[in-house]
Parts: sequence; C-alpha cells; structure tokens
Amino acid sequence: MRQYLITIYLAIFSQTMVLAQAAITGTISDQKGEPLIGANVYLKDTYDGATSDVDGRFSFDTYESGAQVLVISFVGFEPMELSFIVGQDNHFSVKLKEAFNTIDAVTISAGSFEASDKKKVVVLQSLDIATTAGATADITGALNTLPGTQTVGESGRLFVRGGTADETKIYVDGVEASNYYGASANNIPTRSRFSPFLFKGTFFSTGGYSAEYGQALSSALILNTLDVDPVSKVDISIMSLGLEAGVTKAWEEQSLYAKVGYINLNPYNHLIDQRVDWKQGVVDWNTNVAYKKNLRNGGKLKALAMGNASSMSLEQETILNPSGINAIGVDNKNGFISANLELPAGANDNVYIGVSSAWNEDHLHYNETEILRPTFNQHLKAKYVHEFAPQTILNTGLEFYYQHFKETITDSVAFGFNYNQTNTAAFAELDQYLTQNLVVRLGGRLFHLSHPEELRFSPRISMAYKLDEHAQVSLASGLFYQAPGSEYLKMTDELDQQQAAHYILNYQRIKDNKVFRVETYLKDYDNLVRFRDPYDPDTFSSDGEGYAYGLDVFWRDRGGIENIDYWVSYSWMKSERLYLDYSEKTEPGFTSAHNFSFVIKRFFPQLKSQMGATYSFTSGRPYENPNLDGFNESRTEGYHDLSFNIAYLPSPRVILYASATNLLGSDQIFGYNYANQPGQTGEYASEAIRLPAKRFLFVGCFITIGAFNNQLENL
Repeated sequence: MRQYLITIYLAIFSQTMVLAQAAITGTISDQKGEPLIGANVYLKDTYDGATSDVDGRFSFDTYESGAQVLVISFVGFEPMELSFIVGQDNHFSVKLKEAFNTIDAVTISAGSFEASDKKKVVVLQSLDIATTAGATADITGALNTLPGTQTVGESGRLFVRGGTADETKIYVDGVEASNYYGASANNIPTRSRFSPFLFKGTFFSTGGYSAEYGQALSSALILNTLDVDPVSKVDISIMSLGLEAGVTKAWEEQSLYAKVGYINLNPYNHLIDQRVDWKQGVVDWNTNVAYKKNLRNGGKLKALAMGNASSMSLEQETILNPSGINAIGVDNKNGFISANLELPAGANDNVYIGVSSAWNEDHLHYNETEILRPTFNQHLKAKYVHEFAPQTILNTGLEFYYQHFKETITDSVAFGFNYNQTNTAAFAELDQYLTQNLVVRLGGRLFHLSHPEELRFSPRISMAYKLDEHAQVSLASGLFYQAPGSEYLKMTDELDQQQAAHYILNYQRIKDNKVFRVETYLKDYDNLVRFRDPYDPDTFSSDGEGYAYGLDVFWRDRGGIENIDYWVSYSWMKSERLYLDYSEKTEPGFTSAHNFSFVIKRFFPQLKSQMGATYSFTSGRPYENPNLDGFNESRTEGYHDLSFNIAYLPSPRVILYASATNLLGSDQIFGYNYANQPGQTGEYASEAIRLPAKRFLFVGCFITIGAFNNQLENL
C-alpha cells in the first residue's frame, strides 16, 4: 500500500512539473532577414537560455512563469529586450539592428576633400600641400591639382566649379580668415599669406558644404592649426628668395611658436628674365605667433597672430595706355588674429567659442591715380555640439560678422567711398545615422545682412550610404548666398544677395591606400550683379544668372608601387553666365572645359631623398575679340605646365629643397587685352596676358635645431 501511494505521488509530481515547464522558441536574423548564428538568448535574471543555430533558430525550456524579459544579443548588433508573459506567446521572430560604430560608420564625402593625417577618409595628407611639385608650398597651388578646381595662372587664387575666386571663403580654426591672399597687381599671381606648416588638417569643400559656414557661392576651405607642440626647437630657412627663423618653446600641455620672415625678390628678378620692368621686386616682412594649451578638463585653447608689410613697383608695356606704359605700385600692410576655445560640457556635449579680426591696408599707385583702401573685418562665433546618442549629433551656433570698408581715390581730384556691413547668423545641423551604413544630415542657416539689408534662410541637406566595407555614395544639395563684392557695395545698397543652388552626387572607394572618386554636380546661379557702366550705380541690377555642371574624377595610389605615390585628377565642366557687362549668356573668361593634373612622387630611402613632378593641362579659355562677330567666342591655346621638385636630407635635421615650374618653357597665354579704339586698318590691336616670367625657380635649406624630427619618414 505504501509503495502504491509513493508511486501515485511521484506520478502526480512528475505531471505537475511537466505542466509547469514552458518552451521558449524563435528565430533571430539581421535587418535583411539573414539568420544570425550563435546569438545569445536568455531570460533576464535567470540561467534559462540558449544560442541560435545555423538557421538562426533557438529553443529552451523554463520553469519561470508570469511576466518575463527575453534578452537577445549578438556581437556587432544592438541588444534587444522583449517583455512577455510565459504561456501566452512563447515564440519570437527577432530582427537585430547593426550596432553603431563611429570608426566604421559611413561619412559624407559629396563635395569634400579631407587632408588630415588622422582622418579615416583621407584624399590628401597635410604634408602633400608642402611637397607637391609646382605648388611651391602654397596651399592654393596644391589644391589646384584636385578635380573641381580651375587653373587661372595669372591670378594664383582658388577658382572652383565655374565660380570666381571671391566665391570661396577661407576659415582658420572655424573663424573667417579675411585677406587670405597677399596683395598683388593685375596679372601678377599671388599666393596665400598662410604657411601650410601651421596646419594639421585641411577640409576643402568644392560645394554643398555645411550650414555652419556661409556667404560663399561656391566653396569653403577650412584650415585647422596644429595642436600643442611636443618639443622645443629652432627652425631656420635659408632660401633663394629670403630668410625665415622660428622658435618653438614647449612646456607641459602648452607651447608657444614665433616666426619672422623676410622675402626680397629683387636679386631673383635680376637673375631670371622678366617680361615686366621691375622697379622694385616684392619685398615682404612677415611674422607669426601661435599659442596652444591643453586644459585640464580636456578642452583646448588656441591663439594665432600674423602680420606682414609688403611692397612692389613695376612698369608694364601696354596698348591700354596712350603712353605705352602702365606704372604700378603696391604697398600693403596686413594683420590677422584669431583665438578659439573648445570645452567639453558633460559626456556628450562640446562648446566652441571663436573670434577673428583682420585689418588690411592697400596703398595702390596706377599711373597718375592713387588709391588708399583700408578695411577691417571681424568674426565672432559660438557653437554647441550635443550627442544625443552615437547615431544622433546636433551642431548649432550663432555668428556675427562686421566689415568696414573705406576707399579714397586721388586723381586730379579726390573722392571716396565707405560702408559698414553686419551679418548676424544662426545655424543648426543634425546628423542622423539611420544605420551604420546610412547617414542623413539636415541643416539650415538663417542670417540677416545689413548692406544690402536682407533676411534669408539657406537650407542644406546631404546623405551618404555605405555600399560595402570600402565604397559609398553621397548626395548633397542646398542654397548658398553671398553679398555682392565691395566694388559694387561701395556704390549702392540696392543689390540683392547673389544665390547658387548646388546639387551633387558622389561615389568614393578607398581600399589599401587607394582612393577613387567620381562626382557629378550642377550649380544654378541667380541674382548675379549686372551693369552697363561699372562707374554708374544707376545701371546696376541683380538680374544676372548662370549655371555650371560637370564631372570630376580622382584616383590616388599611395604605396601600390613601392616607394611611389601618385594621383590623377580630371574635371570636365560646362558653364555660362549672364552677368557684369556681358551682352549675352556665355562662358566666363576664367573657365575652361577640361582640367587635368598628374602628380607623382618617388621616394629614395637609401639616398634620403624624394623627387616629384606635376603635369597640368587646362583647355583653352574664352575671351572677347572685338575684331570678330559674337561675344567671348575666341579661345586661348591650351595651358601646359610640367613642374619638378627634389628634397634631400643630408642629416636628420637638414632638408635641401629645389623646385622649378614650366620646365618645358610652354608659352602660357591666359587671354588678350585689346585697344580701346581700332587702328587705321579698323582692327583693334591686342596684347597677350602672360606671367612675368616663363618659369619660377626656388632653392631652400631648412634646418631644425634642438629636436629630432625624422623628416625622412615624413617624406
């Protein structure tokens, strides 16, 4: 009897246990429906769980009852928790989202070129700017080897995708760098006032740039200065054009850099045949001071001060003056200061405050006319960046610009112009990573301009999708505004802001130090300045328009061939404008349909040297020939330039450097000037626009004292 009762009890207990046990089943896959093998699945705060099989299926039993939480996790994906009641719904079909990784996440590349040693998506490195043959250590010269730029040799400035040089704005550490180019005369090329060795990174946008930046119809160039220098040292440069000396003093978490330079082209102009009669070659005194400090809370403080004074005078033979000579003199004084502070504000917030001030005075002599033109520009900026999550980042800020312009012209009588302009702006931009492979950036810029007085809103949108580990596509679009130039605003405030709409599609692939980019774009211009007489403001209007569209291609192989680094860029563009005094819509005189550059560098480690060459070609540019029917229908011959440079390190602290442009001696003609009146035959006489000399030669010795820099590795 007892044994019988025990048997019944065990049977009842066993049946009770079976009834209390529940099976949890389901499948686990990614967002595309592909099964995930080996995903962990368990009930929260219990030991009940399993892993998914080759089909993504899982199954386990539990004695838990009531409300429970099912936890699913898999490496590389965001974990998921599902609340449920045991016995009501024990089967699950789960799709996990890929976890966000800032290192592997897609980045927007439409219209942008990074030149930073620490960026993942890099097209050019910082040192490329200094070592590209033909650039002669000029930032603009190096950027002119990239697609989307146009070679306008008589200017030396940056022309981007059918836009003038004035349509590109330059920023240093987030604030505007006014008077970026040195003073010069007509058809005498200039260069940047800023040394590339001041900067750790360069962001060059050929269009569709961020809402953080404004008042530029075509592009933005953002330069970021070096961080705290780690060692103290002395740098001495002995050049064929002058001398420079710099001192760096480094302390713990802070450093101070000071440099003075003297440039004198008079000896050079006497050695090299010139097409102009230099009464005084360019003489320039310049100085830089930079202070940087790392703050204890993780913030950074940077300050930069620059100043220079330069002068030149020359006589040019010309048919535009009855005397046959244009006598030109240029005296310039310039100062620039900037300071910025970056502070972390919590784990996911960052605050930026920046200011820049630029003062410039041009004293120009043109035959019997004297022009004195002092200007002052100031930029104040405050920015706040908040990271809601790694997938959602908000960038917002306020800005204030101030410009004072004054000009006094003295001929037989003296008269002048002056105006003040303020620009108050607010911007906001949201980066939203919908997945690790898809990001959308929405932004806008609201600003009020005082001269001409207008309130405008400039929307921006861009996105990028990662096709695979190495390739992605990007889109960018937006409206961009810019006030008319000072040559017009000094005479009238009745003009509207100029406008350009950008549309950009980009494909980029980066693998094993090889970069391939192809980009197509459309720019639609509106409200461009027009006039019948540039000296009569009553003829001014904002009725101008235009467009530019084209295709840019870039390829770089850095290391595919041992000790060789090269890149190739090609741009095709179609552009027309109805603006200024153009009688019809036509190609502007500064544009060219085809631009090609090939840059190669060969490293010789055993010889401790690097040799480089750059070949550039630009198809002919249109110009107006009054002897022919039509407008701007004549075209120059194509532009060819083969440049070469070599750097040799006789010791770790010494670099010997030499470079030469236009080795083949091509006759580079950029257009023609025509006489104001026809001659006896009824023809208008002409003169070609050329550079002052066929070639430019440079030799320098750069010495570092007090610190060991492995320059060979840099090269």
